[in-house]
Amino acid sequence: MSPEERESIINEAVERALLAIPEVVGNLMAQNATYNKINSQFYKDHPEFKDKKDIVVSVVEMIDGQNPGLEYDKILEKALPEIRKRIEMTNGLNVTSVTNPGDRNFDNGEI
Repeated sequence: MSPEERESIINEAVERALLAIPEVVGNLMAQNATYNKINSQFYKDHPEFKDKKDIVVSVVEMIDGQNPGLEYDKILEKALPEIRKRIEMTNGLNVTSVTNPGDRNFDNGEI
């Protein structure tokens, strides 16, 4: 293969890659718009989750990792019981006031 042929092949590959960029970006934008719509509807259907978005995101990421390839709306459906469970667990936690744990003397001679 001559250097001219090699350069021609490289240029053709670069051109094809550059021509594919608008389609790829368009698909990513459409996917992002779909996810935003699904998320908006999810929080509209479950307003109790609006103040617990960190829990929702954590659980959705976990479910997504356990079920690769599952559609996003199905992931949200699957995440609902775990989201509710975690919110229930955190509702009983007091994170605003700290109490003294008591005696912290560790001089019992054991290591």
